[in-house]
Amino acid sequence: MSDMSYLFSPDDLRLKTAIGIREANVIRIPMTNGTALYGPYVDLLAGRHQALIRFDPETPCHGGAMMDVCAEFAAERLAEQWITADQILAGGMSAKLEFSCPRPLQGVEVRLLVDGSFSAGIASVEISGELADSTSELLTVSISDLPEPSVENCVRKGRNLYEGYQRGIGLAFSNLGTRIAADPDFHRARALAGSRTIVDEAKLANIFLLIKFFLPRLPFGHIVEFGSYRGGSAIFMASLAQKFLPGVEVFGFDTFAGMPATDRAVDAHRAGGFSDVDLTELHRYVEWAGVRNVTFVKGYFEETAAAVLEQQHSVAFCHIDCDIRSAVEYAYDIARPCMVPGGYWVFDDPLSADCLGAAEAVEDILIKRDGLNSEQVDPHYVFREPFEKVTRR
Repeated sequence: MSDMSYLFSPDDLRLKTAIGIREANVIRIPMTNGTALYGPYVDLLAGRHQALIRFDPETPCHGGAMMDVCAEFAAERLAEQWITADQILAGGMSAKLEFSCPRPLQGVEVRLLVDGSFSAGIASVEISGELADSTSELLTVSISDLPEPSVENCVRKGRNLYEGYQRGIGLAFSNLGTRIAADPDFHRARALAGSRTIVDEAKLANIFLLIKFFLPRLPFGHIVEFGSYRGGSAIFMASLAQKFLPGVEVFGFDTFAGMPATDRAVDAHRAGGFSDVDLTELHRYVEWAGVRNVTFVKGYFEETAAAVLEQQHSVAFCHIDCDIRSAVEYAYDIARPCMVPGGYWVFDDPLSADCLGAAEAVEDILIKRDGLNSEQVDPHYVFREPFEKVTRR
């Protein structure tokens, strides 16, 4: 069986309430009629699953309520049960409901329906389960699912255009993205990332392809990310690395307190952006999720990256997602001595409308100064470290 899990906290807006009062760490349910909880509208593959509502021990719990699980945006009810305050207390301030998905289902939600006699505080919602073996085998993406471009499969000007076309054409002009979305390994990693990432689905699919099929061809190296924000993409990569890259660690660098000073001559972003991060909660989450191979490094890149990279020695994949010229330039230059021959430079921002500073860094440093040519331009700007590079000892 293949495991998957989701965790949703009260501040996750995918959890919804019609009558509750949303606070930072709890959704308080007053004694009134209505829907106390619904959402998060996730997609699940076929298998056995469990929904778990954890209640706040500091909020008094009274009465009873109907808990159910529905799919297809409430069109199909999968399971239901009446829960009481006594049962919640006996369950360690939680209520669980097991259900099965006979086929892949969209819009799965956990609901709590109350009649005015129930009060409590919702602390979190968890959905976990095991995917059917047959489903995993049928939906797993293989290298043969990628297209065969009509160019030579060779290194030309420091990159392999055949491989870049495989990923780029496959995601842009075929159903490869849909196939990847149904892959159990992608599905689990995507579920763990949840709303913590703002990286779009095509880019996550591209990262999936790189980690599953292309990084294993390189010398051993770790994964580093500059600009981790709320940690979602780092968690996504770490989950995949656990499966496909044994021994590989993921290091996510960020201030976790907002952007540093920016250059008003070139950067549209301003200092302090992306500051809505709770690093303590993020650490708790990765511990709960069992993602042991990810480390978040807090501070300015200039103050933290050199020591971490020197200790790790080798990098095979560098995901640069930091929006502004100075940060992109520094991230590339500090990581380059550790990059293995043929290693991947994956840029999230240079082709975004509000990230011309990131584009300028790539143009001036990678293309003009270092003479690199891109291997892929959609959905990421991807470059390769020179294959003839002599590595450090």
